[in-house]
Amino acid sequence: MKHNLISALRYLSLSLMLLLAACSSGPTKPPIVAIDLPSIAVAPEHNAEFYLDQASIAPVEQTFEWELLAAKAYYQQGMSQAGDAVINSLKQQSDTVEREAGLRLVSAYSQQLQGKYTPALNLLDFDPAWQLPADYWYAYYQSRGEIYQKQNNPLAASGAFIELDRYLAEEDRAANHQTIWQLLKPLTAFTLRSFQQPGNELRNGWLEIVAISNEPKQSPEKLVAKLQTWKTEYPAHPALDYVGGDLAKALSITPYAPQKVAILLPLSGKYQNNGLAVKDGLVSAFLDGQTEFASDAELVFYDTQSQAMETLYPQLEQDQIDFIVGPLLKSQLRSLLSLAPTQPVLALNDVQAGEQDQQFFFPLSPEDEAKQAAQFMAQREEQNPLLLAPQSSLGKRMAESFTEEWQNHSSSPVDVIYYANRNDLQRAVRKLLHTDASQQRISQFKQILGQDLEAEVRSRSDARSLYLVGNNTETKLIKAFIDVTVSPFSVSPRLYASSRSYDKNDETSENELDGIYISEMPWILEQQSVNAIRHQQLWPSSSDSQKRLYALGYDAYSLISQLAQMRGYSDYQLSGLTGRLSVNQQGLVIRQLTWTQYKDGQLVPLEIQANTLQSQDIE
Repeated sequence: MKHNLISALRYLSLSLMLLLAACSSGPTKPPIVAIDLPSIAVAPEHNAEFYLDQASIAPVEQTFEWELLAAKAYYQQGMSQAGDAVINSLKQQSDTVEREAGLRLVSAYSQQLQGKYTPALNLLDFDPAWQLPADYWYAYYQSRGEIYQKQNNPLAASGAFIELDRYLAEEDRAANHQTIWQLLKPLTAFTLRSFQQPGNELRNGWLEIVAISNEPKQSPEKLVAKLQTWKTEYPAHPALDYVGGDLAKALSITPYAPQKVAILLPLSGKYQNNGLAVKDGLVSAFLDGQTEFASDAELVFYDTQSQAMETLYPQLEQDQIDFIVGPLLKSQLRSLLSLAPTQPVLALNDVQAGEQDQQFFFPLSPEDEAKQAAQFMAQREEQNPLLLAPQSSLGKRMAESFTEEWQNHSSSPVDVIYYANRNDLQRAVRKLLHTDASQQRISQFKQILGQDLEAEVRSRSDARSLYLVGNNTETKLIKAFIDVTVSPFSVSPRLYASSRSYDKNDETSENELDGIYISEMPWILEQQSVNAIRHQQLWPSSSDSQKRLYALGYDAYSLISQLAQMRGYSDYQLSGLTGRLSVNQQGLVIRQLTWTQYKDGQLVPLEIQANTLQSQDIE
């Protein structure tokens, strides 16, 4: 006998059909044609009625699976109550591990569609000893991986996709390997090795190979040696193919090994302090790593403010310079590149000069920081972001960069408001949150009615995040204005900001910035490293701006010997003072900044916060 649920669900539709037949002579429903039972792991291709039809003619031993597919189709159609009715009825028949697992998979699918990730994970807690069909395990690991991605938990997500690999068809594994690599790549080598587990060779192999590629300041020779050791320890690992190809090609490129490096900086005049800060970083890196180049390597400094580039460049040729670092200013960089199109150059700015193999560009770009904010907010699934920026050339460039990048990730709009100065901030915040419009409507009603109204000014509720561009003082004012402007009926937007919003030396910021997300150089966050302690001793009065320029100089020198390899392999990254560094095909040095959250008077990296949770959720 077929399950009573089919009769119950079909009774209403049958009654409706008889009623329609009495009123119409239209065509009758065609006979049901039986098909093979699909996998529970795939998304339903038909509506729930189709699967109930199949259940009505299927052998009794397949009825459970057909009705399970009907429940999944109901959930996909947004008919949660109908899906729940099927699931609750089927629970009476879950007399095997396989059926119990099927019910959990479909129920978790419903929770996942609704964004209820924790309940979904509670359902997806299977005993590894369960004897289940391969497609059940496929659905299990696929769902867990997707949910952990939504929760911004890369270690747990990668763990699920690593287990998923054994259930994939050969043609699908390359894409899965890329997903695993991209999830693990942003994590530090220390973090990756901390979560290796004895006996789990598949997982450990992935964590170790990514840790090797993420280790800071690694020479090509050391990298090759570590890769060979890894291949010996994991001879049949699926990541073998992924780390081949481009990496092997990149490592075969002859690295730069200059003996005489010209440093072009403004060592006098208006930009002298900037130039000296960069110089301090370059000299520190040179002293820390003299073994990287030939023992007789030397740095030669040239003041770009004392003479024009057309006069300076012949002197470089006379001094037999074989590598140039700098200049810092765009106008001087354009002149240099026109004079020396084939000379190896690591410029400390970017003029988008082209794709010459010998030219590299390393800017501290506010526009790039805004672009990374758009990427980060998109990853966190923010919608309809607001943007508040100064009405200056810098503010407009950062706003345009953010908006352009946001459009690569989302179709939702960016609402941008500019402020003229600090005195204009409150007006800008009110306009951005639409409280000015709300107040105007209330005033209009008062005029129409001719009497006072007890009405609460309402702020907009369609946007939950805001990227603000401003210095430390402006940021504190903006946050304070937002706190008092958002109405009780709305939720305050999550605030994101650039490194300009943070001033480590401003002690008054202790609680005023709590909760705000800020992108920052790892170097600014360091306090206990040898380099940080030395810098504090030698330059105790340095501002954060000067520290950033010091970091630029330090990283610029550290990169020279590896620029050629990094350009050939984008996953070849270094952990620098300015960020996690890579080089694209155009020779531009890409800095991946650290995202932090301001808590109790200090910036706490999100990775540190996440690790306390991830340790409980690892596969």
